[in-house]
Order: sequence, then structure tokens, then C-alpha cells
Amino acid sequence: MFCLFNHMAVGATGLFCLFLSVSCALAGDRIYGGRVLDYETKAPIEGAVVVAYWVERMAHPAGRDTRLKEVKEILTDRDGKWSITGPEEEIGDPHVSFLTSTYYIQHPRFIVFKPGYCSWPNGFALDACREKMKPGGAGKIAEGENVELPRLKEKEDRLKTHRIGPIYDSYDGKKEEDFLRKQRSFIRLLNQEKRYLGLEVYKYGFLEE
Repeated sequence: MFCLFNHMAVGATGLFCLFLSVSCALAGDRIYGGRVLDYETKAPIEGAVVVAYWVERMAHPAGRDTRLKEVKEILTDRDGKWSITGPEEEIGDPHVSFLTSTYYIQHPRFIVFKPGYCSWPNGFALDACREKMKPGGAGKIAEGENVELPRLKEKEDRLKTHRIGPIYDSYDGKKEEDFLRKQRSFIRLLNQEKRYLGLEVYKYGFLEE
């Protein structure tokens, strides 16, 4: 959807005129999808979780105010396929955002995780994963490129790549729980890996529902 705003303000003396023309592209929903594959064998990885999350931003005197907008997850099927429906990026003028306190949704970001594999994108910080993981950016996942995850053979490497957690916004307790509830599969897989590694698991009451 495209919208155009025009505004003219005239001062009391009639000498001051402010013309403001603003254009913005408001996003609709679209389907994001692709496949998750084993890097070495190119075989599909079934049961990997793909988490997509959207952040929205508003221009602020100190920079930008950012908050979590939405989180969705899906498990890959036997062919490694996944699809999630969610908003497209909204394109807005930062000056308008500042003047009108308007938030604009950013492009989706992704987490891809399966116990025993490098996690995307955290694996890029690990030598055992960095040169093998694909693709190199969230934008490429959004456009449908396959995700390729190398298998981790050493427990030490699994400990290093496991420094991830569910996505939530801590400023609002109710929203925090809502966001966490939308990541049940992700949290369960994280806990599976934590038990294998001897780490403390996440404990949320809704996991037992």
C-alpha cells in the first residue's frame, strides 16, 4: 500500500509557511520460505526450527527507538522445507518518523537451529562454521536461498555455538511471555541441546501445556 501526505501550516502573521510532503510504503504480508540442508551431504535437515522475527524502529533524538514487533517459528519438514507468512519491510522517511512518532517494520531476521549443527547466524562467529555456513545474510534467506548448516562433531564447538536464546522484548512482561509462547519448538530444541551439554534448561510453565 502506498500513501502520500501533504500538509501546509501558516503562522499567525501569514509570513511563515511550512510545506511537508511525505511518502511512505506500508507493508503487506508475504510468504517467506526455503530449505535447510546439511552442508556436507546436501541432504535435507528435518526438524530444524526456523525463527523469523521483525523489529520496528522509530527515529529518536538519541538515535532510533527499537522494539520487537512479531515472532514466528516453524519446523522443517522431511524435505527440509519451511514457510512463514509475515510482514514485508516498511520504507519510511526518518524525519517523518521523528515528527509523527511512527514506527516502521524492518526486514525479517532469522534464526535456524538444530541440535548438533552450527546455528544460523551465531555460527559465523565460530571457526568450525564460518566458512561453510550459507547464506551470508538474512536478506538472502528472505528471498528463498537455501540454508546450509555444517554438522558439529566436537562437544566444545557445540558449547560455543549454543550461545543463543529465544527472542523477546523485556520492556513489557505480558508481551515477553507472548513472544516466548510463539517459540515453543525453538525452546524445546534449545533445552534438548542444553541437556546434552549439561547446561541449565529454560523453565517456562507454558512448555508443559
